[in-house]
Amino acid sequence: MNGLNMLLCRMWVAPVIAVAMLAVATWAPAPVAAAVSSDEAARKIAAEYSVKVLRVRAAVFDNIPVWLVTIMMPGGNNNDAFQVNTLAVDQESGELVPAFRHGANGFSPPEGQARGTRLEQRPEAMRSGVWR
Repeated sequence: MNGLNMLLCRMWVAPVIAVAMLAVATWAPAPVAAAVSSDEAARKIAAEYSVKVLRVRAAVFDNIPVWLVTIMMPGGNNNDAFQVNTLAVDQESGELVPAFRHGANGFSPPEGQARGTRLEQRPEAMRSGVWR
């Protein structure tokens, strides 16, 4: 191939690659929008549980896209007055996602929480001898 043919080939390849990349980008499926919006999830939780919604944020829990809805219990003469909790709401179905999963040992705690008994976590807390 002489120099002119190589130059024409290079000039031809770059636009073809650019067009191909543009075609792939436009034909690629767009990110799927949540079936339940954050406002809908907040309204549903507030109405169903008679709580005040403080904040809603997106997260992923066990590979499931969820809305984390931070709620506050209403005031009153009971132990849970003004208690703040966070509930996970599935973005697709709008249903609550349970924090615990059943497993071989009975349950699996949410990610980030320690597993095992207190003595397994702190073996120095065990007594070294028999107490009488």
